[in-house]
Amino acid sequence: MIRLIKRLYRKYHSLKTQFPDYNENFYGREARITNASYQKYLTSWQVPSIKQHLGSLEGKIFIDIGAGDIVLGEKLGEIGRPKKFFVQDLSEPSINAGLKRMNKNGVDTTNIIPLISYNFNFDKVDDASIDFAFSNSLFSHLSLNSIILCLRNLRPKMKVNAKYLTSMIVVPGEIEPLSYDWSYLKTPGSNIISYPTKDPYHYTKSTINETLDGRIGFKIIQVHDYGHPFQKLVEFVAV
Repeated sequence: MIRLIKRLYRKYHSLKTQFPDYNENFYGREARITNASYQKYLTSWQVPSIKQHLGSLEGKIFIDIGAGDIVLGEKLGEIGRPKKFFVQDLSEPSINAGLKRMNKNGVDTTNIIPLISYNFNFDKVDDASIDFAFSNSLFSHLSLNSIILCLRNLRPKMKVNAKYLTSMIVVPGEIEPLSYDWSYLKTPGSNIISYPTKDPYHYTKSTINETLDGRIGFKIIQVHDYGHPFQKLVEFVAV
């Protein structure tokens, strides 16, 4: 226990040094309000992945689930400006902080529609309207039951063949270890321990496929490299 506390403290201290305005592990307990350095860090893998696997969002109906303070907001010149840009999160202060930042930076936010809920309530979204969905790290903070809830509520809002990209922690092997220490990678941000039963959650490809593939209206197309220090990007398609 002492060793674990020391590791978590080192991780906290490291991230607070690099990105003093926000610590991912406190998500849900405090608003996610990122500084410019952390925004650049997050979008450094989000933007290329969206461009590669979704293409342009120009004129599309797009939803960012677990959007936090909307770090993609200043990147619409690169990924395309959606006709409707839904931003879902459990933290209203985070969404409001993102909108305030974007307005201050001269970003047109008239296409942004906030969705605040703890239970993935997408009632404001028209059925069969979403072209693309995206989440960064969301599934790394959710149990399988919560992931299933998210997918079950999202599917009616997606067009057939619409894609959903979401990153999550994927561990090697067939059975989830009780803990997995990613610090062996020795890359910035990898000094973290993940678990199968608590946040941050990890899953094997086998568990992902057996639990989620072909069920709840989604098919898993591919598990991509992401650019994140240790997460993978899972590509779902609505069927």
